[in-house]
Amino acid sequence: MQDLRTYLETARRLAPGNYLEITEAHDINLEVCALVGKLEKQRRYPLLCFTKINDLSGEPSKFPILMNAFASRGACAMALGLPPEKSGLDLVLEFQRREARREKPLVIRRQEAPVKEVVADPNLFHLPILTHHLEDKGPYLTMTWSARDPDTGVYNSSFHRCYVRDPNHVVMFFERRHLWDYYVRAERRNEPLPVACVIGHHPAYYLGNCVLTGITEDEYESIGGLMGEPLRLVPSETFGEELLVPADAEMIIEGRLLPQERGAEGPFGDFTGFYGAASESPMVEITAITHRRDAYCMSIFVGHPEHRLLGAIPKEGSIYRKVQSIVPTVTGVCLPISGAGRFHCYISIEKRCDGEPKLAAMAAFTASELIKHVIVVDHDIDVYDEEQVLWAMASRVDAATDIEILNRVKGSRLDPVHPGKDWGSKLIIDACENDDIDFPNRIATAEYRREIP
Repeated sequence: MQDLRTYLETARRLAPGNYLEITEAHDINLEVCALVGKLEKQRRYPLLCFTKINDLSGEPSKFPILMNAFASRGACAMALGLPPEKSGLDLVLEFQRREARREKPLVIRRQEAPVKEVVADPNLFHLPILTHHLEDKGPYLTMTWSARDPDTGVYNSSFHRCYVRDPNHVVMFFERRHLWDYYVRAERRNEPLPVACVIGHHPAYYLGNCVLTGITEDEYESIGGLMGEPLRLVPSETFGEELLVPADAEMIIEGRLLPQERGAEGPFGDFTGFYGAASESPMVEITAITHRRDAYCMSIFVGHPEHRLLGAIPKEGSIYRKVQSIVPTVTGVCLPISGAGRFHCYISIEKRCDGEPKLAAMAAFTASELIKHVIVVDHDIDVYDEEQVLWAMASRVDAATDIEILNRVKGSRLDPVHPGKDWGSKLIIDACENDDIDFPNRIATAEYRREIP
């Protein structure tokens, strides 16, 4: 059985010294994230546990905050049981292998569920919920929400930012994908939609939330496939078997997405590196909070490497599979941090004929609507080394013949180039060698066979 505790044991074993406990007092209003941001500027991404913090009422928090679980490709590799150095193609292929699996969840009794050890007062002000950035509207929940399709009964689990409006309400922003579709259908019937926020679980659980799935697929099953074991579930406090929740989570916040009710949300610094604009968004009424007696509260440092990698790495496996179905000779897929983990996509292929690079790029666009720019390179280029990708673009691209622009294609509402719109332009750069050009050989040095002095 995997949970956050088993991951911490794995992380300490595979990357000793990369766990940092912060015992000095830190304020959840900006100061916690200020420290994480300072470490980021030093290119340091340890797993961080803040043990002396306050809650939203200003009192000492009962719960420590855990951050940076996804702040490096090595950390994400460890979430799948790989050594941290296996963070390039090995990690993508492991995702591809696991995401093809499905594991039926296992429903257990309430008495067996660690997350049911304490049924707490449903008051968000008793929790250490962070304010991340200087111009954020206020404190935000940043973890995943689970919901059940009101018509088919399949489960969706996905990340959504939620502004804490008061002790019993949050305002949720979501892109127009699965949860939005659930909510719209429930709202048409003037019915609330039961939801649950999962605050702390094994990192593989959260990576599984980001795998690209269809709306008819049960994401509890796909999460179990990624974790390599059935996800243990338990009936929720408020809704019983109508909404099952992860039994091995650290904490669950239950609530109702209310029909016809909106609240002010934003600005909030999001994955783009910009503040997402203020908007009127759906309201969640908090109905219950359950947790382990010694629960950790996990949080994501939004708009920074942790957030970008969390969205990027699971999608790389899905994109690889999609491209491979069209161009079997694909050798690598990377959604780099420089593209916010969503907007840029680098693909390497063993090119067999002209036109194949553009075919690979179009396959990537169909795999993830968030991608804006695709660069396709030859298989001699390591797509996980951005300097090599840019070298290929500089040395193998002719702008007149190797660049294509697609107009008015569905994208992200958070794209700062067209805020609030669902569409934008897409760019394809074919940085593979042109068969009509006799390129010179790449330089190569001899292999050094002695020990390095």
